[in-house]
Amino acid sequence: MCTECTLAFFMSPLKSGIVILSFAIAIAALVMLRRLKTADTKKRLTLLYIHVFAFVFPFLFFVFFRGCQSYFSGCDQAKAIATMLGLTAAIATVIALAVAPVIFVKRQSRKATALHGGYLNSFAAKHSQHLGVKQPKIYVLNTANPVAFSFSMFTPRIFLSAGLFDILGKKEIEAILLHELAHIKNRASLLRMSAHVARMLSPLSALANFLGSSTVSREEEAADGYAALVQGTSGHLASAKEKIISYNRERPG
Repeated sequence: MCTECTLAFFMSPLKSGIVILSFAIAIAALVMLRRLKTADTKKRLTLLYIHVFAFVFPFLFFVFFRGCQSYFSGCDQAKAIATMLGLTAAIATVIALAVAPVIFVKRQSRKATALHGGYLNSFAAKHSQHLGVKQPKIYVLNTANPVAFSFSMFTPRIFLSAGLFDILGKKEIEAILLHELAHIKNRASLLRMSAHVARMLSPLSALANFLGSSTVSREEEAADGYAALVQGTSGHLASAKEKIISYNRERPG
């Protein structure tokens, strides 16, 4: 019965055509991602989700076809296809925009302490308002390794390690915060997270080079530029980076 069902699926010009078209759209989205390396985050995310959607859909299409008589009265193909389109969009959206970010944030937050009030929150509030973004929550990671990163989905979050406060001065910490606020403004972490989810959902997505060196460089340059603009100098951020590099170079192992 399974063999007959599979043969019937692929012998149908309509069904096989839908599968071929869906995979063609997925591949086309990858090609466009490779060519539009200078496109903004919104355009790249759109192409990214088109790829995920088009890659996942044929598999759901086949599963629904096999159970068509059970799911739909009279095996109404139009109804089945409409339902599958909605289900595919829902799955791609939930995984890419909800499940993965929530898991990531919870895992990082468990290792950190949230800061309430104080100078850093006041500083972040002031410059968040200037950038037109929601004020981020600031967390301190319990590690001596000097690291900083941000996450812009839902409630923005900035993570600073305890090690940063051991080796950096006030102006250098401010420069790091400004740098991360710029990443939040540009939604850089969203593209990184989405690329990671896409790689899990589709093995072909690695071909798109979502986060090539040029993309990362542009993101970093834009964030550096904002910090330098606000502080009136690039010296504080440059000093912070130099100290972090020196620390990592000198630590054992």
